[in-house]
Amino acid sequence: MEQYTITAFENDGTVGLNDSFTAASDDEAKAKGLAMLEEAGHLHKGARIARRGQLIYFERCKLPGKLKGTAS
Repeated sequence: MEQYTITAFENDGTVGLNDSFTAASDDEAKAKGLAMLEEAGHLHKGARIARRGQLIYFERCKLPGKLKGTAS
């Protein structure tokens, strides 16, 4: 079993969920992590699931005031 970390962000950039869990594989971890995000109400917000620094799942945060295609 591997240790995974899940972090979810609110649209203003604050951390909404920061937890860890174990899973037997990356696929199981992604499924478990997405279920945790849905349960916490953070599905389709900025989030990441990682194992030993390697991203397993990533979804960008939609920060207010940022325009698509700009560096600001």
